[in-house]
Amino acid sequence: MTDELILKTNGSLLPWMVTEVRGESTKQAPASVVIEEPLEIRINDQPVAILMRTPGAEKELAVGFCLSEGLIADLADIALVHHCGQASPTTMADSEAGLEESRNMVRITLASPAASRDPRLDVVRLVRSGCGRTDAEELAGQLAPLDNDLRVRRRILLKLTSAIKREQEAYREAGGIHAAGIFTSHGELVTIHEDIGRHNAVDKVLGHCLMQGISLKDKILVSTGRASYEMVTKAVRLGLPVAASLSSPTSLAIELAEHLNCTLIGYLRGQRMRVYTHAWRLEE
Repeated sequence: MTDELILKTNGSLLPWMVTEVRGESTKQAPASVVIEEPLEIRINDQPVAILMRTPGAEKELAVGFCLSEGLIADLADIALVHHCGQASPTTMADSEAGLEESRNMVRITLASPAASRDPRLDVVRLVRSGCGRTDAEELAGQLAPLDNDLRVRRRILLKLTSAIKREQEAYREAGGIHAAGIFTSHGELVTIHEDIGRHNAVDKVLGHCLMQGISLKDKILVSTGRASYEMVTKAVRLGLPVAASLSSPTSLAIELAEHLNCTLIGYLRGQRMRVYTHAWRLEE
Protein backbone atom coordinates (compact mmCIF):
# COMPACT_ATOMS: atom_id res chain seq x y z
CA MET A 1 0.00 0.00 0.00
CA THR A 2 2.77 2.44 0.90
CA ASP A 3 4.76 1.99 -2.33
CA GLU A 4 1.62 2.26 -4.45
CA LEU A 5 0.59 5.48 -2.77
CA ILE A 6 4.04 7.01 -3.08
CA LEU A 7 4.26 6.17 -6.78
CA LYS A 8 0.90 7.85 -7.37
CA THR A 9 1.92 10.98 -5.51
CA ASN A 10 3.85 13.60 -7.48
CA GLY A 11 3.39 16.50 -5.09
CA SER A 12 4.46 17.20 -1.54
CA LEU A 13 1.66 15.28 0.19
CA LEU A 14 0.90 11.57 0.56
CA PRO A 15 -2.67 10.29 1.15
CA TRP A 16 -2.90 7.94 4.12
CA MET A 17 -5.59 6.20 6.13
CA VAL A 18 -5.34 6.87 9.86
CA THR A 19 -7.18 5.72 12.95
CA GLU A 20 -8.66 8.71 14.72
CA VAL A 21 -9.22 8.39 18.45
CA ARG A 22 -11.59 10.72 20.29
CA GLY A 23 -12.16 9.68 23.87
CA GLU A 24 -13.48 6.11 23.76
CA SER A 25 -14.37 6.10 20.06
CA THR A 26 -12.19 5.29 17.05
CA LYS A 27 -12.71 5.55 13.32
CA GLN A 28 -10.79 5.19 10.07
CA ALA A 29 -10.31 8.45 8.21
CA PRO A 30 -8.30 9.74 5.23
CA ALA A 31 -5.44 12.13 5.97
CA SER A 32 -2.49 13.74 4.24
CA VAL A 33 1.12 13.52 5.37
CA VAL A 34 4.15 15.45 4.20
CA ILE A 35 6.53 13.45 1.99
CA GLU A 36 10.18 13.22 3.02
CA GLU A 37 12.67 11.83 0.47
CA PRO A 38 16.44 12.04 -0.02
CA LEU A 39 17.85 14.26 -2.75
CA GLU A 40 21.42 13.65 -3.83
CA ILE A 41 23.26 16.65 -5.27
CA ARG A 42 26.19 16.03 -7.60
CA ILE A 43 28.62 18.59 -8.93
CA ASN A 44 30.48 17.42 -12.04
CA ASP A 45 29.23 13.88 -11.21
CA GLN A 46 30.75 14.05 -7.72
CA PRO A 47 28.25 13.53 -4.87
CA VAL A 48 28.46 16.48 -2.47
CA ALA A 49 25.31 16.28 -0.34
CA ILE A 50 22.19 14.28 0.38
CA LEU A 51 19.33 16.47 1.56
CA MET A 52 16.21 15.10 3.21
CA ARG A 53 13.52 17.18 1.55
CA THR A 54 9.93 17.43 0.36
CA PRO A 55 9.62 16.85 -3.42
CA GLY A 56 9.31 19.97 -5.55
CA ALA A 57 11.64 22.72 -6.85
CA GLU A 58 14.63 20.37 -6.83
CA LYS A 59 16.73 22.51 -9.18
CA GLU A 60 16.09 25.59 -7.08
CA LEU A 61 16.91 23.67 -3.91
CA ALA A 62 20.21 22.37 -5.31
CA VAL A 63 21.30 25.74 -6.68
CA GLY A 64 20.21 27.58 -3.55
CA PHE A 65 21.99 25.10 -1.29
CA CYS A 66 25.27 25.11 -3.22
CA LEU A 67 25.48 28.89 -3.51
CA SER A 68 24.17 29.77 -0.05
CA GLU A 69 26.61 27.29 1.50
CA GLY A 70 29.51 28.62 -0.59
CA LEU A 71 30.16 25.32 -2.38
CA ILE A 72 29.82 27.22 -5.66
CA ALA A 73 30.85 30.87 -5.71
CA ASP A 74 28.67 32.30 -8.47
CA LEU A 75 25.67 31.35 -10.58
CA ALA A 76 27.79 32.07 -13.66
CA ASP A 77 29.98 29.08 -12.73
CA ILE A 78 27.05 26.74 -13.45
CA ALA A 79 26.67 25.49 -17.01
CA LEU A 80 23.79 23.03 -16.50
CA VAL A 81 21.35 21.87 -13.83
CA HIS A 82 19.60 18.56 -14.56
CA HIS A 83 16.77 16.83 -12.69
CA CYS A 84 14.44 14.00 -13.74
CA GLY A 85 11.38 15.74 -12.40
CA GLN A 86 8.74 13.31 -13.70
CA ALA A 87 10.54 10.12 -12.69
CA SER A 88 9.66 7.86 -9.78
CA PRO A 89 11.25 8.21 -6.35
CA THR A 90 13.93 5.82 -5.21
CA THR A 91 15.54 5.31 -1.82
CA MET A 92 19.20 5.80 -0.95
CA ALA A 93 19.47 2.03 -0.59
CA ASP A 94 18.41 1.34 -4.18
CA SER A 95 20.83 0.62 -6.98
CA GLU A 96 22.95 3.30 -8.60
CA ALA A 97 21.14 2.70 -11.88
CA GLY A 98 17.79 3.32 -10.20
CA LEU A 99 19.01 6.52 -8.59
CA GLU A 100 20.34 7.83 -11.91
CA GLU A 101 16.81 7.91 -13.35
CA SER A 102 14.92 8.88 -10.22
CA ARG A 103 13.60 12.25 -9.11
CA ASN A 104 15.96 12.04 -6.14
CA MET A 105 19.07 13.34 -7.86
CA VAL A 106 20.14 16.72 -9.23
CA ARG A 107 23.27 17.05 -11.36
CA ILE A 108 25.08 20.36 -11.57
CA THR A 109 27.69 20.78 -14.28
CA LEU A 110 30.18 23.59 -13.84
CA ALA A 111 31.21 25.79 -16.75
CA SER A 112 34.82 24.65 -16.32
CA PRO A 113 36.23 21.71 -14.33
CA ALA A 114 38.07 24.01 -11.92
CA ALA A 115 35.35 26.66 -11.58
CA SER A 116 34.84 27.76 -7.99
CA ARG A 117 36.11 24.46 -6.64
CA ASP A 118 35.74 24.22 -2.88
CA PRO A 119 37.81 21.60 -1.01
CA ARG A 120 34.69 20.73 1.00
CA LEU A 121 33.31 19.07 -2.14
CA ASP A 122 35.50 16.08 -1.34
CA VAL A 123 33.14 15.03 1.47
CA VAL A 124 29.57 13.81 0.97
CA ARG A 125 27.20 15.12 3.63
CA LEU A 126 23.88 13.81 4.82
CA VAL A 127 21.88 16.90 5.71
CA ARG A 128 18.76 16.00 7.67
CA SER A 129 15.52 17.90 7.19
CA GLY A 130 15.97 20.07 10.28
CA CYS A 131 19.67 20.87 10.07
CA GLY A 132 22.05 22.93 7.99
CA ARG A 133 25.66 22.02 7.42
CA THR A 134 27.78 25.13 7.93
CA ASP A 135 30.62 24.85 10.47
CA ALA A 136 29.97 27.69 12.92
CA GLU A 137 33.64 28.05 13.85
CA GLU A 138 34.53 29.06 10.31
CA LEU A 139 31.83 31.67 9.83
CA ALA A 140 33.53 34.82 11.07
CA GLY A 141 36.37 34.51 8.58
CA GLN A 142 34.23 33.48 5.62
CA LEU A 143 31.68 36.28 5.41
CA ALA A 144 32.03 40.04 5.13
CA PRO A 145 29.45 42.36 6.73
CA LEU A 146 26.73 43.56 4.39
CA ASP A 147 27.18 46.97 2.80
CA ASN A 148 23.49 47.68 2.39
CA ASP A 149 21.36 50.59 3.60
CA LEU A 150 17.92 49.24 2.67
CA ARG A 151 15.03 50.69 4.68
CA VAL A 152 11.69 48.94 5.27
CA ARG A 153 8.50 50.34 6.76
CA ARG A 154 7.37 48.58 9.93
CA ARG A 155 3.80 48.25 8.70
CA ILE A 156 5.05 46.37 5.64
CA LEU A 157 6.86 43.81 7.78
CA LEU A 158 3.80 43.30 9.98
CA LYS A 159 1.77 42.27 6.93
CA LEU A 160 4.15 39.50 5.88
CA THR A 161 2.90 36.92 8.39
CA SER A 162 -0.57 36.82 6.84
CA ALA A 163 0.93 36.99 3.35
CA ILE A 164 3.05 33.88 3.83
CA LYS A 165 0.31 31.96 5.65
CA ARG A 166 -2.09 32.54 2.75
CA GLU A 167 0.28 30.65 0.46
CA GLN A 168 0.96 27.63 2.72
CA GLU A 169 -1.21 25.12 0.89
CA ALA A 170 0.57 21.97 2.10
CA TYR A 171 0.58 23.22 5.69
CA ARG A 172 -3.16 23.82 5.63
CA GLU A 173 -3.71 20.31 4.29
CA ALA A 174 -1.31 18.29 6.42
CA GLY A 175 0.72 20.47 8.81
CA GLY A 176 4.28 19.49 9.66
CA ILE A 177 5.91 21.55 6.92
CA HIS A 178 7.86 24.81 6.86
CA ALA A 179 7.68 27.68 4.40
CA ALA A 180 10.00 30.45 3.29
CA GLY A 181 9.22 33.47 1.17
CA ILE A 182 11.05 36.30 -0.54
CA PHE A 183 9.34 39.69 -0.48
CA THR A 184 10.16 43.10 -1.91
CA SER A 185 10.70 46.00 0.48
CA HIS A 186 7.13 47.05 -0.41
CA GLY A 187 5.71 43.73 0.79
CA GLU A 188 5.11 42.14 -2.61
CA LEU A 189 5.59 38.37 -2.72
CA VAL A 190 8.34 37.26 -5.11
CA THR A 191 8.26 33.52 -4.40
CA ILE A 192 7.36 31.05 -1.68
CA HIS A 193 8.19 27.37 -1.18
CA GLU A 194 7.28 24.77 1.41
CA ASP A 195 9.48 21.92 2.63
CA ILE A 196 9.77 19.58 5.57
CA GLY A 197 13.16 21.16 6.29
CA ARG A 198 13.22 24.84 7.19
CA HIS A 199 16.62 25.31 5.54
CA ASN A 200 15.44 23.52 2.40
CA ALA A 201 12.53 25.96 2.11
CA VAL A 202 15.01 28.83 2.39
CA ASP A 203 17.32 27.28 -0.21
CA LYS A 204 14.40 26.79 -2.60
CA VAL A 205 13.36 30.44 -2.56
CA LEU A 206 16.98 31.61 -2.80
CA GLY A 207 17.60 29.22 -5.69
CA HIS A 208 14.48 30.43 -7.47
CA CYS A 209 15.62 34.05 -7.32
CA LEU A 210 19.16 33.19 -8.40
CA MET A 211 17.97 31.15 -11.38
CA GLN A 212 15.51 33.88 -12.42
CA GLY A 213 18.11 36.63 -12.16
CA ILE A 214 16.24 38.37 -9.33
CA SER A 215 18.47 40.54 -7.13
CA LEU A 216 18.28 39.75 -3.43
CA LYS A 217 19.97 42.94 -2.21
CA ASP A 218 16.66 44.78 -1.78
CA LYS A 219 14.56 41.84 -0.61
CA ILE A 220 13.26 40.39 2.67
CA LEU A 221 13.54 36.73 3.64
CA VAL A 222 10.73 35.34 5.81
CA SER A 223 10.78 31.84 7.31
CA THR A 224 8.26 30.00 9.44
CA GLY A 225 11.06 28.03 11.10
CA ARG A 226 13.44 28.96 13.88
CA ALA A 227 15.97 31.64 12.89
CA SER A 228 19.24 29.75 13.19
CA TYR A 229 22.76 30.81 12.29
CA GLU A 230 22.41 28.84 9.04
CA MET A 231 19.56 31.09 7.96
CA VAL A 232 21.62 34.20 8.70
CA THR A 233 24.69 32.94 6.83
CA LYS A 234 22.61 31.93 3.81
CA ALA A 235 20.98 35.37 3.73
CA VAL A 236 24.22 37.31 4.14
CA ARG A 237 26.19 35.22 1.65
CA LEU A 238 23.64 36.09 -1.04
CA GLY A 239 23.23 39.74 -0.03
CA LEU A 240 19.86 39.69 1.76
CA PRO A 241 19.77 42.52 4.33
CA VAL A 242 16.62 41.52 6.27
CA ALA A 243 15.81 38.05 7.62
CA ALA A 244 12.61 37.47 9.57
CA SER A 245 11.17 34.46 11.33
CA LEU A 246 7.74 33.70 12.71
CA SER A 247 9.58 31.84 15.46
CA SER A 248 12.53 32.60 17.72
CA PRO A 249 16.17 33.23 16.81
CA THR A 250 19.10 31.44 18.39
CA SER A 251 21.87 33.23 20.25
CA LEU A 252 24.41 32.47 17.52
CA ALA A 253 22.06 33.77 14.85
CA ILE A 254 21.76 37.05 16.75
CA GLU A 255 25.52 37.36 17.24
CA LEU A 256 26.22 36.69 13.57
CA ALA A 257 23.50 39.04 12.34
CA GLU A 258 24.87 41.81 14.55
CA HIS A 259 28.40 41.26 13.26
CA LEU A 260 27.34 40.90 9.61
CA ASN A 261 25.07 43.97 9.45
CA CYS A 262 21.92 41.90 8.89
CA THR A 263 18.58 42.92 10.38
CA LEU A 264 17.24 39.88 12.22
CA ILE A 265 13.59 39.76 13.24
CA GLY A 266 11.89 37.11 15.35
CA TYR A 267 8.35 36.40 16.51
CA LEU A 268 6.87 38.09 13.43
CA ARG A 269 3.26 37.38 14.32
CA GLY A 270 0.19 39.47 13.65
CA GLN A 271 0.87 43.04 14.74
CA ARG A 272 4.05 42.38 16.70
CA MET A 273 7.66 41.41 16.17
CA ARG A 274 11.01 41.56 17.92
CA VAL A 275 13.91 43.20 16.12
CA TYR A 276 17.12 41.75 17.49
CA THR A 277 19.75 43.45 15.34
CA HIS A 278 20.15 46.57 13.20
CA ALA A 279 16.71 48.05 13.88
CA TRP A 280 17.81 51.21 12.04
CA ARG A 281 16.55 49.62 8.82
CA LEU A 282 12.95 49.92 10.06
CA GLU A 283 11.03 53.12 9.39
CA GLU A 284 7.63 54.49 10.38
